Amino acid sequence: FTFKPSNASFTPSIIREEDARSIRKHNNITGGSTMVSFQGNGIAPSPQYNAAQPLPVIIAGAGPSGLVAALTLQKYGVPFVIYEQNASDKLCSDAGRGIDMSPSVIKILEKELGLYRRLDAAMKQYEYIDVSNMDGKHINTLRFKEMSERKRHITGERNFGFASRSKLQHILLEALGLIDRHGRIKDSPYGILRCGIAVTGYKKMIGNFVQVQLDNSMKVKGSALLACDGVHSYIRQCMQEGSEGSALNFTNQEAWWGTTTVRPGSALEQELLHIAASRKMQGYNVGLVVLGTNQNPGSFYANEVSKNVYSWSYFVESESSNFDADLIRRGGKVLDETEKQELVDKIPSTCKILKLFSEFTPTADMNRSAVFDRANNLPSVDGRVALLGDAAHYYHPLRGEGSNKAMVDGYVAAMRLATAIMGKSSSSNSKSQKSPSIEWALLGFDSYKRRKGITALVKKSRKYGQGATSNSRYTCWARQTYFKFMSAPKMIRELCTGDKSNSRFVSDMIKELKPYPKPARCIARPVIPGSGACDSIEMELSKTKTFTEEDVGCVCIGF
Repeated sequence: FTFKPSNASFTPSIIREEDARSIRKHNNITGGSTMVSFQGNGIAPSPQYNAAQPLPVIIAGAGPSGLVAALTLQKYGVPFVIYEQNASDKLCSDAGRGIDMSPSVIKILEKELGLYRRLDAAMKQYEYIDVSNMDGKHINTLRFKEMSERKRHITGERNFGFASRSKLQHILLEALGLIDRHGRIKDSPYGILRCGIAVTGYKKMIGNFVQVQLDNSMKVKGSALLACDGVHSYIRQCMQEGSEGSALNFTNQEAWWGTTTVRPGSALEQELLHIAASRKMQGYNVGLVVLGTNQNPGSFYANEVSKNVYSWSYFVESESSNFDADLIRRGGKVLDETEKQELVDKIPSTCKILKLFSEFTPTADMNRSAVFDRANNLPSVDGRVALLGDAAHYYHPLRGEGSNKAMVDGYVAAMRLATAIMGKSSSSNSKSQKSPSIEWALLGFDSYKRRKGITALVKKSRKYGQGATSNSRYTCWARQTYFKFMSAPKMIRELCTGDKSNSRFVSDMIKELKPYPKPARCIARPVIPGSGACDSIEMELSKTKTFTEEDVGCVCIGF
């Protein structure tokens, strides 16, 4: 069947197989697949399918990468369909997950996608980071709050900060108009989101579309497929089947993650207040770094993601990777009381703050996972199909590169597709070159230069991770010395330096697409926070561009 919106209204939704059979029976349709047109509140079979109509972009995965890609497509009026294999209640899960936001990602979210101050609700700027070791010895305090405003900014007016994955997901879904004020999934004028459905494969077809296989036996046609479905991507398996070097590499480490609410009057709050007072901090918005020693190896990190709520992680060496196959994305393996006690037993008695975090974190908010990366960075584009984020490149999590690169991937890939798809509508009146093909646009996304940089970064991240859990006397001394002489301005400079590859990736895309006609923008009317209108984003079409049925496109599914 085909989703084909009328000019009056467009509220797309997936029809179940039994509903499609009912439609076919009601309209005396036999054999083949059914093409269905949505007109107002009625449903009628479409007499024909216009192959010239642009099909929607299919996005596998509703993580930060997939949602940034969808928001970029929506900005230019490109229709999209998102399939997420997890249930809707896991879309904004936040079991120990946080993101050090890089300058490139902040610029994309604020300037290019218009989130502006909405990002304030997801990001909490660093004020202090206290550095100590597992033996309880204080090493250094990084005082961001006491720096001048100008020096604290990493981009525009935004300070160096840490984002809650859960709140960032919610902001992106809200901006897309895919959730209502109660957090329930709904359809938007430009795209739909379906949870509990996984993309399991694809088939390149002759013509201007790709056929996508879903795990419910449905087949979907789209103008392109963006695989944002994580490290265990089915699409990656399909694309690189039989290729050597695509397997995951176990780093001989395990990670424990948690989200802890600091209760007033608790022993944990008292310890945080004691740290703040002894280090002469203003308030107790304190980030924590606890470095390992040769006697007590491992590393612990904790950051406040919202008022009195901390996200933390604890990394140690491990010889086994058998305890979970889901790795560290979407939470890993949730612990039971026995496994939680195993964590408590691992923590040195000299590290009081880590003991308190483990004790005051509910078992349901803790998880454990093996730590992997992927050594070889193989090509991640096959015609109209592209791998993004963890599906394409998988890093050790300690450097905080994964989520940032995934969101940059989503933006760049979607911009390329928007230029190829919607740029055609304005190319007839433009003196610039004709719009590029979708295949060409995605091929530029997977450049050799980008792959080479990612391969080097994977190795660098792995080395950094190994040092974080090493029991080598020299390595532990070197790490502690490094942090002892670290300053807050230097940490900000290092963050900006580590983001250079993302910045180059975006600037290369802009230069490459400059000769081609730009897609017409769809102008979003900002929603005032607290106005009660946050369940949807009102969209206005640019006066210079009128969108028709052909601009919106359709989805074709055959039974």
